[in-house]
Amino acid sequence: MIRLDAEQRAAATIGRGPVRVVAGAGTGKTAVIAERFRRLVVGGASPSSILVMTFTDRAAAEMRERIEDLVGASAPAVGTFHAIALSWLRADGRSIGVPAGFRIITGADRWILARELMWELGDLVLTGDERPDDLVAPALQMLERLKQELVPLERLEAWAKIAEDRGKAELMQACVRLFRAYERTCRKERLLDFEDLLTLAVKMLGERPVLLEAYRTRHPHVLVDEYQDLNLAQERLVELIAGGAEPFVVGDDDQSIYRFRGASRASLERFVRAFPAAQTVTLGRNHRSSRRIVAAASGLISNNGERLPKLLRSTRSGEKVELWSCPDGVTEAEAVASEASRLIESGLAAGGIAVLCRTNAIARPIAEALSVRGLPHVVSGGHGFYDRPEIKDAIALLRVLRDPNDLVALARALTRPPLCLDADPALSMLRDRKELPPLEALMKWEPASAFAGLLAKLRIQSAVLDVRDLFFELMQGTRYLDSANAQAVANVSRFAEVIAEFCETSVDRSLEAFMRHLDLVLLSQEDERPAEVEGVEDAIQVMTIHQAKGLEFEAVFVPGLVEGRLPQSGRSPRFELPAAVLEPLVRGKEDVIAEERRLLYVAVTRARRFLYLTRASHYEGGRRWRDSRFLEEVRSTGARTVVPRDIPANRISPPPALPTSGEGVPALVLSYSSIATYLDCPRQYWYRHVQRLPAVQTAEAVQGEILHETLRRAGETRRGGAAITAAMLRAIHQDVWKQTAFPDARRAATFERNGASQLEAYRNQGGLNAQPEYLEQPFTAAVDGWMLSGVIDRIDRTAEGWRIIDYKSGRPVARRRRDLQVALYALGAAAALNLDPVELEMVYLASGESVRVEHTRPLLAEAARQGSEVAEGVRSGRFDAKPDRRRCRLCPYRLVCAEAL
Repeated sequence: MIRLDAEQRAAATIGRGPVRVVAGAGTGKTAVIAERFRRLVVGGASPSSILVMTFTDRAAAEMRERIEDLVGASAPAVGTFHAIALSWLRADGRSIGVPAGFRIITGADRWILARELMWELGDLVLTGDERPDDLVAPALQMLERLKQELVPLERLEAWAKIAEDRGKAELMQACVRLFRAYERTCRKERLLDFEDLLTLAVKMLGERPVLLEAYRTRHPHVLVDEYQDLNLAQERLVELIAGGAEPFVVGDDDQSIYRFRGASRASLERFVRAFPAAQTVTLGRNHRSSRRIVAAASGLISNNGERLPKLLRSTRSGEKVELWSCPDGVTEAEAVASEASRLIESGLAAGGIAVLCRTNAIARPIAEALSVRGLPHVVSGGHGFYDRPEIKDAIALLRVLRDPNDLVALARALTRPPLCLDADPALSMLRDRKELPPLEALMKWEPASAFAGLLAKLRIQSAVLDVRDLFFELMQGTRYLDSANAQAVANVSRFAEVIAEFCETSVDRSLEAFMRHLDLVLLSQEDERPAEVEGVEDAIQVMTIHQAKGLEFEAVFVPGLVEGRLPQSGRSPRFELPAAVLEPLVRGKEDVIAEERRLLYVAVTRARRFLYLTRASHYEGGRRWRDSRFLEEVRSTGARTVVPRDIPANRISPPPALPTSGEGVPALVLSYSSIATYLDCPRQYWYRHVQRLPAVQTAEAVQGEILHETLRRAGETRRGGAAITAAMLRAIHQDVWKQTAFPDARRAATFERNGASQLEAYRNQGGLNAQPEYLEQPFTAAVDGWMLSGVIDRIDRTAEGWRIIDYKSGRPVARRRRDLQVALYALGAAAALNLDPVELEMVYLASGESVRVEHTRPLLAEAARQGSEVAEGVRSGRFDAKPDRRRCRLCPYRLVCAEAL
């Protein structure tokens, strides 16, 4: 029997009728539900008649274990909403046409299906984007939201027909067409996705009253945990199964942090509307955290309006909450590692310490600092399965066997286990091999001779072995796993299982077929968790705040408390559902800052005794970050609760300079592209411009080259005096396509069609009316000890001077980069071509938008300064990586770069 306090006991023993328990953080809501279950069993209810629904697999497992220990019997009807809906559809889904033996499509398989359909439809609104494949995931997220909010496609389609925002309307219409094709294919293939389980369960119970009554009779008692995390479909499921009965729901509006999954803090309010007779009980005594931590949490969350009333309190003692101010991110990470080390030395178990971050990117430098100190730690979600170093190693080796000219993959294979060669001599060998094929050149180089010989042998065998056997021979021949740790062995074994699963479902089991499939899996970013290893040592937990929901620790660090990180700034997603299509009860626009505050509240209330809220004035780059507004809200709880600490700068040696071979010192030549690359990530500059490591061109990049060449030829024709007609432009474009090797035959027709449409739109707007003075004009100019070079797409004479025209096949660039390009081109045009004054026109072919910018003296001075800083960095060998999740994902050197996110 569980020992409950008075509030918990009152909640668990409340009489008949619907009940809403508003349970503050750490108040023991799981114990209340378990005790409620026990009392129902004591009162004569069968354990199988009590339906308990919760949100996550972890919460369901914990709840089931707690209940079964308490009642001494199995509790078969405890589970997540999706698991319960799945069991109902397996049993009775045929009543509404759900096919028997249906399969669940999830993750990468779902993404690949949607992508194939997008390209099959060839809708210009989607496939005409700079990176069309990037739109698949947000489109699928919108489809999930449609199902979570029970919005039929017909409603979205009707809105799109009358919406004033035609751009948004066209996007929604394109999505509707994609979603219909997706649903047709799923029906044909007997597939359901995860959200179908909820919507179809709601449909089944709503349309089959006899079936609904049977389920109500089977489960007269309904208990629901984490009610604030429910979306509308889950709420309707509760309303249907518990209609006319006595549902018992528990939740905390202050911990509603899953808005991106359709959850809303208003769920608890809507419960009362659905069950007007519901009684409300409030739990306020925190059994987890110290008085000071509870005071800090209460002071923070009290700044949110429209909360359900609750007074959180605690009687536990504990240390003051520490507010750290650090000069930079490196110092912050080192300070966290140092304090964690001190706590462990004082007797605290490493597993009782957590670092809770707003995003995985914030966790990275802290994990590195923990590694430097040799502290055991586990990063949850920071690196998915396919981002694990050993899996990237395996992929690199397979890519070399697929194509020995893939120098990025070969560079990783040489510099990682089992060879672990130094990067500079290895990359120099690849760069300076003259005309020899890569593997042949390496076989003549003693450090890699045997290794290259093995790869050459396996390359030959790959033509006859299926990929399963080939991977086995690869691991055996390289002895890759001989020095690997338990986690790496488990992950490589899991990768072998992935290959085996592919072979079991594919007719073509060749290396080429598997790598084509793997390319799509990696493109989807639908990663899976690394393999679990039994007996992992007690370790510090590094995770996101969302992952920490429901957990508790003796000590908690929350880093990165600056404006823009926590809270993050609100963004309006391009694929956000129009409010008009949502049910009235879910239309209210959520306050982004309020949700971010709830997120920090969840992090704070994970701590039992020690809490550290930290921030730095500077992270990567030169900008100064402002303190999070939430820090002042915590600080306002007073000196008895919090204590500030200024952390002095950590004086560490800068990383060693990387070699600058290949740069032609001292005559350093930079272009706008190379300057922009260095500013984004000096390490990418090093791979591209110092090591000259060639990367495979993407289909999008080749499309850009085709459009540029078409416009160059059209410009030559116009400069000769001929007007450019639609037929003429189309013929030029077709000729360029015939002369270009396109890297993706599957999508070639769609790219060609989209390109022709964009070119004709530009011509129709008058873009080719003027006669160009210069086309593809190269320039070189001396600037402060370095040389600026470039090629200008087109230059027209105007009444006021000159107009530089730059064609962009991608999305509009940020203003600071646009201004940099304007100024650099102006410098080059003035110095090399004696053109002044000039203005720049950027033509975005995909959107039809044109932007004109005039250069100014401050722009010129700033561009020269940035270029000189880059030149100094290159000459000094400063090629530090600047990891950024989106930038790393698009980087062609992601596989070889150890810093890539």
